[in-house]
Amino acid sequence: MSTPVSGPRAPRPARAYTDPYSLLPPLDSWEAPTALEIAQASGSHRLGIGLDDMERFALMAPGYEAPHVDAARAWLATHPAPEPIPATRGRDPYNAIAFELHLPPTGDGPLAGLRVALKETVAAERGAPVGAGSALLAGYLAPYPATVVTRLREAGAVISYTTRADDLCLSITGDSSVDGPILNPWSPLHTAGGSSAGAAAAVAAGLADIAVMGDQAGSGRFPAACCGVFALMMTQGLIPMTGIIGFTPRQDRVVIGGRRVSDVALAASLVSGADGHDLLQGPHCPPTDWSRDLTPDVRGLRIGVIEESLSREFCDPAVAEVIDNRVRDLAALGADIHRVSVPEYGLAAKVAMILSVHGGVPGMLATQLASSPTVMRADPRLVRHIADRRRAHPEWLATTVQLSASAAGHHGGHPPGYWLALAQDLIPVLTQAWDAPILNPGPSQVDVLLGPTGDTAPTVPGPMSREQRLSRRLGTGIRHTAVNNLTGRPAASVPAGFVNGLPVALQVTGLPFHEHQLLRIAAALEPAGGHRTAPTPHHFEETSA
Repeated sequence: MSTPVSGPRAPRPARAYTDPYSLLPPLDSWEAPTALEIAQASGSHRLGIGLDDMERFALMAPGYEAPHVDAARAWLATHPAPEPIPATRGRDPYNAIAFELHLPPTGDGPLAGLRVALKETVAAERGAPVGAGSALLAGYLAPYPATVVTRLREAGAVISYTTRADDLCLSITGDSSVDGPILNPWSPLHTAGGSSAGAAAAVAAGLADIAVMGDQAGSGRFPAACCGVFALMMTQGLIPMTGIIGFTPRQDRVVIGGRRVSDVALAASLVSGADGHDLLQGPHCPPTDWSRDLTPDVRGLRIGVIEESLSREFCDPAVAEVIDNRVRDLAALGADIHRVSVPEYGLAAKVAMILSVHGGVPGMLATQLASSPTVMRADPRLVRHIADRRRAHPEWLATTVQLSASAAGHHGGHPPGYWLALAQDLIPVLTQAWDAPILNPGPSQVDVLLGPTGDTAPTVPGPMSREQRLSRRLGTGIRHTAVNNLTGRPAASVPAGFVNGLPVALQVTGLPFHEHQLLRIAAALEPAGGHRTAPTPHHFEETSA
């Protein structure tokens, strides 16, 4: 592209920055850099621009104005700002509900009558509030509904709520939301896990039948496990992420949760398939029906119990005992049980941490919550919304983001991109390690792998130091779940029992596109009528009457 050279420019006029929300220029403007700003950029990014070129580039830079301004005006003409839809702040005793919506179905389908709770990162409708547990997103309205929501409503479901999440979804504990901890319906002394805490709690409490959750390293499956909710994460790419705030494309996934395996399988089937916007799906990604042949028959299914997953290094012995009991139940039902070893079991959580710290967090700081390199639809207004609030209130940034960005800001002495390249190239190592027990022929070859989803729900934090609180939020909650996000594998979190009155779950992992095997195990372990809801608090019965 050729850029016309303009004449000398007058210095940019100084602004009186009095209102923090007037810091940014109009939406359809583009400001060319001065020679001084080019020099600063050259120094910061080591561009190697000489003094003569700084002046030359400054004279040429205004030639880029027309493409930017024309594109911005075209976008504004076709994307009017959304008007807010009716939404009432949540008032449940678990602090799970962000907004009550009650959006009716748009079709009469197989999900008729089912109530859906959305993680607050999922856009319910144009003009619906969207958040991520953060004050930085407060007041933001969705420009369009998420594909999964449109499909659920067309199938007859009611969108009842958006639900609270951990602050910027960078936590696993369920206690970092700007609105306070999300309580576990089974125990008010514990949280619902994170980051999709509110959605899992809403289903466990009986406020919703289905939950749509985001999962970057376990943030959908772990809260489901903490709340006694069945959760299914499909093979990467089968469910579109369009209209859902993500974190890193390598890890972002949709999880469907519910108390009945058949409801989850049906809802997941109805939202699957390409939507033309999520590029991870490719041009040929037809819907998949996991509900048609759903069966509780596990006879002959070869299940590999991962020895490392139940060791004291990775699992509470009381949780391991519950998992072993369910494994014996599966054996009694005809499953073929094997003990298998995955020596690299602890590596996945470390790789996920590196990808988050060196990829997800920098992208978040660059306001890339509004866009994804793998989803065509985006929202420049969200970029502006977050930037406005960060300028006015930088302290609103999640402490987990602040810590990660400051600790990794100098890249550990290596060039930028070193750690991302290292972590990404370890993903094939993880894939091979988890595939080995399934693909390598022999007497111990299995169809699926089994272990815990996590330990019991975290306690509601009492008085503790800032360091203790941060360590807790960046703790070991993803050690069982992260590998599935990294490798694109499907995974199911199946309620397995209770430890000290708190739900715990087992996790089943299989090869891509083998969800039916995971669902067979989930159906075999499902109680008649589905997994039960938590006891209703007495004070909620009074206030909701």
